[in-house]
Amino acid sequence: MEKNREDRFKTYGRRPDPLLEDFFDPEIPLPDICWETVPHSVNPYLVWEAYDENVHGWVFLWYPTRDRITGRSYGEFERAQYFHNDLVRILKEMHRWPLWGTRKHRKHTLAFALLQLYAEVSDLWWCAV
Repeated sequence: MEKNREDRFKTYGRRPDPLLEDFFDPEIPLPDICWETVPHSVNPYLVWEAYDENVHGWVFLWYPTRDRITGRSYGEFERAQYFHNDLVRILKEMHRWPLWGTRKHRKHTLAFALLQLYAEVSDLWWCAV
């Protein structure tokens, strides 16, 4: 099975953050959405599908490219590291770190953690938990 996982990412050239490998697996469906818990201005599918490959790993396009206070641009490695750290922080707050459960359960957990991170970095303070 591990060989299939390796083959799946050969076509992309660069590997995603190890946390996101299950999330990007097309064989695992995305979770059903309870629309009452999603802010009206957020389309979860756009949040989940807008990612970009970089040297260190795949980072979602909506994740900031510069420091909001100083305006300094992040390098690819630095941006990927901040993204990873923010994702781990949210998973810890959800009491889901380290990730556990089936691959489908992990994908669902990551999907909602990504929505939370999107709300935080998009100035949707009114919907961030």
